[in-house]
Amino acid sequence: MSNKLNSKLNLPIIISIILHGILIIALGYKFMSDTGENYGSINGNSIDAIMIDPSVMTEQYQRQLQVQSNQRKVEQQRQEQLDKQVEELAEKAAAEKAAAEKAAAEKAAAEKAAAEKAAAEKAAAEKAAAEKAAAEKAAAEKAAAEKAAAEKAAAEKAAVEKAAAEKAAAEKAAAEKVAAEKAAAEKAAAEKAAAARKAEQAKKDKALNDLLGGLTSGTPNASGGAASRKGASDGELDKYKSLVQNAISNKFINPPNLYRGKICELQIQIAPDGLLLNVTSKGGDADLCREALAATKLAVIPKPASNLYNEVKMMSIEFQPK
Repeated sequence: MSNKLNSKLNLPIIISIILHGILIIALGYKFMSDTGENYGSINGNSIDAIMIDPSVMTEQYQRQLQVQSNQRKVEQQRQEQLDKQVEELAEKAAAEKAAAEKAAAEKAAAEKAAAEKAAAEKAAAEKAAAEKAAAEKAAAEKAAAEKAAAEKAAAEKAAVEKAAAEKAAAEKAAAEKVAAEKAAAEKAAAEKAAAARKAEQAKKDKALNDLLGGLTSGTPNASGGAASRKGASDGELDKYKSLVQNAISNKFINPPNLYRGKICELQIQIAPDGLLLNVTSKGGDADLCREALAATKLAVIPKPASNLYNEVKMMSIEFQPK
């Protein structure tokens, strides 16, 4: 800007110099033309010569130059002040611009950071929500699968238990049927055997009665009546019980002396003809008693003598396998 100001100041000085030069030339030309006849007079009148002192003009010129120089200095100072103000304003504007740009950059960075933070938090929240939903879904599916598996296992177990129960019931029913059939067969066989034994005993009794003349038929006589009143002797009772044990032993199976040394006490109820009415175990080895009861039900128990019946109709036998 100072160069432009100098150019503006030089132009008036140049014009002023040119004008002064023209003035000096014009004055010199007039001075030369007035010399001659009319020198010193105009229209017959004499005039004083006009003399221009070059030193005066030079002094005036110098003063003018000094004024112009002073003006240039003032203008230059003014321009410098203006330039300084302009520079200060420019620096201030630049500082303000830089501050604004910095504030804008900081604001943009803060907004960007806030946006990134919000986006990250949103992404984290969405991820957490998705993971939670996935975990809940997986847990629900696992629980449903476990429940289904448990229900299936329970159903299968119930089905197996039902089938086992039905099989056991069927086997029990079959076993009971077999047992019932066996018991019926054994009862029929026992009844048949008892009937045969009764018939045989009746035959023997008849033969014995015929042989002894009716002494054992129960007909009242002196000796028979006395025997009946006195009851059976211990020897007769032991002999009969021995016959009963032998009858049971004939139906008892003792594999490799399994029950050697073991005893079962049996209580036996019979009819007058020796028919087995009931048998129970009153103590002893449980396995032996079970087999002894089965053997007693199959045994053919001999008919007791009339005088023995009251003693043996409900008798106890200590059964011991031979």
